[in-house]
Amino acid sequence: MVSPRLRVVVVTCAHRGDDARIVHRQARALLAAGHEVVLIAPDPGPASRARDPEGLERVDVPRAVGRRRIPAWQAVRRELSRRGRRAQVILVHDPELVPVLGWARGSWRRAALIWDVHEDYVASVPTRGYLPRWSHRPLAAALRVLERLARRRFTLIAAEDAYRDRLGDVAVVPNSAVVPEVPAPYQAPPRVVYVGRISWGRGAMEMIEVARRLEAEGLARMVLVGAADREVAPLLEAAVAKGVLDWTGPRPSPEALEILRGALAGLSLLHDEANYRISRPTKCVEYLATGVPVITTPLPLAADLVRASGGGVVLESHESERVVEEVMAAIRRWVTDPVERDRAGRLGHAHVAAHHDWTRDAAGFVGLVETVAG
Repeated sequence: MVSPRLRVVVVTCAHRGDDARIVHRQARALLAAGHEVVLIAPDPGPASRARDPEGLERVDVPRAVGRRRIPAWQAVRRELSRRGRRAQVILVHDPELVPVLGWARGSWRRAALIWDVHEDYVASVPTRGYLPRWSHRPLAAALRVLERLARRRFTLIAAEDAYRDRLGDVAVVPNSAVVPEVPAPYQAPPRVVYVGRISWGRGAMEMIEVARRLEAEGLARMVLVGAADREVAPLLEAAVAKGVLDWTGPRPSPEALEILRGALAGLSLLHDEANYRISRPTKCVEYLATGVPVITTPLPLAADLVRASGGGVVLESHESERVVEEVMAAIRRWVTDPVERDRAGRLGHAHVAAHHDWTRDAAGFVGLVETVAG
């Protein structure tokens, strides 16, 4: 066994404690390189902990949810005070923890700080349903100031090239996927799968309507995997009670990918919102990596991925009724012609293996952490 070279403390209270980018890509890569990783994060439950990479040390804190966030911040500070003294690097995943850790005195002050910018937080403010409308503009302005100030204390990394327009010349650690050697072929009975957070802006209403029509026509089963926003959950529960769809709730990333494997199609019905226009949906990359063709709304980066790969269908409209009709047409085509479905799956898998494979990106991420620590 390689002796640990660095002690890296990874911190989040806003993300799930089994977030795929945090745990199954970055932490796993650091551990594989021989580093010591301590994860301060919400407890994801025993099923998720059982999927942790070997050697990961967990420290549980409350999750910051809605407007209840201060207890989580306080818990993070306490745990960092206990465990940050020996850290060479502290990797932060939440913008709200940047001021909590970056400008506060504590035992971690000698560690190098990295902020991993997962999304365009300024553009995402209007999508946070727990925020009153009057707060959107001042909060967006505050986040812009935070991004500028953070560069004095943190090394910033971004999940998308587009974020560099505002963040400057920062390193990009993309949301690529671990690509299986062989794509899984279609497995009957047909099912259509969505993996990710379920919200209005991510197509919840459209997916429920598609599920209703699939059930009525006896075409395929809709399976939703992920946590739902508070206002969406009752509608999903009602649909499950009527037998319209299956909703598993959140699952560890490896388990979600097992549910996905062999599906007829993977859905990405994101609405035309500012935050989604400049981000490549990770779910699309993961669908294609497993050999599942994608059906996506025509957001620029998602559309570019699907068209370049030949691995699915780009819808023509964001308008809700047309989205449902176009999704149904694609599903009917693949149900009647699974050979075409498998061809799209193979093309998507090959494209992601060539251009979006985390196995290659992991080395760059680990090298960046080592450089920052040095």
